Amino acid sequence: MTGHRLTRGALAVSILACALEFMAGGEDPAPAPVDLSGAWAELQVCSQMDVLPILGKVTSTSTSLLCATIEQSGSSLLMREVTCSTTIKTGSALGKLVIPEAFLASLGEMTRPASLDGSGPTIRFDQPWYTQVRGAYLVDPENDALPTNPDDPRVFDQDGDGKPGLTVRVSILGFLSGEVYVVQRVRYRMVGTVVSPNRVEGLIEWSNEQITIEASNPLFAVDTQPEPNSAPEKSYFVLQRVDPGTACQRIVAQRKALFGR
Repeated sequence: MTGHRLTRGALAVSILACALEFMAGGEDPAPAPVDLSGAWAELQVCSQMDVLPILGKVTSTSTSLLCATIEQSGSSLLMREVTCSTTIKTGSALGKLVIPEAFLASLGEMTRPASLDGSGPTIRFDQPWYTQVRGAYLVDPENDALPTNPDDPRVFDQDGDGKPGLTVRVSILGFLSGEVYVVQRVRYRMVGTVVSPNRVEGLIEWSNEQITIEASNPLFAVDTQPEPNSAPEKSYFVLQRVDPGTACQRIVAQRKALFGR
């Protein structure tokens, strides 16, 4: 008789626990509209106005390829990204900007949150605003002014080449070449649509505050301040699912096959 009463009591407790869990919404109040966890190749294209030494303002396009991993919990995402390559087309045969491999390697792995919203007719992908300061340590990365002097104690040699800040190579008119040493504050967000469980496409909103703190040639000692193109559709991103373990080299080699552009 006692054993029977305990069994009924345990059952009542179990039912009560289930009811409370249901009322609380369960462990995941925002179930995933699609599963994006896994390995991805990422294309980021930013159209901008650059100021080049001697040439002045030119329209440029910065194209970056990244290797990404997405971890997912419900509708919340955690993105881990490594930049594989960045190329800049200045829109002028007279000017060229080159981002060295040491620059890219110094960026390391970037970790950012993102989210999915399946409440509308399409599944929305939203990576909120992210700020990254390069070549300088700031107490308040969002609001502190960037250093303007290489002797500022906040400046450091991020790419390890013995020069302050980060090094960008510059070539003008085909015969003037040198380096500029910069600090940057890059801000951007990505908002798009899940086209399929294997592909996400959308637009990038961004800004890049850049200070040239020194140059190998005095002619290059100008701030090449990039400004976003006024046409928002010119700055966009694509995420394409790839096999686990896909490395940067393969993403760069297969860019056209992966992204169609």
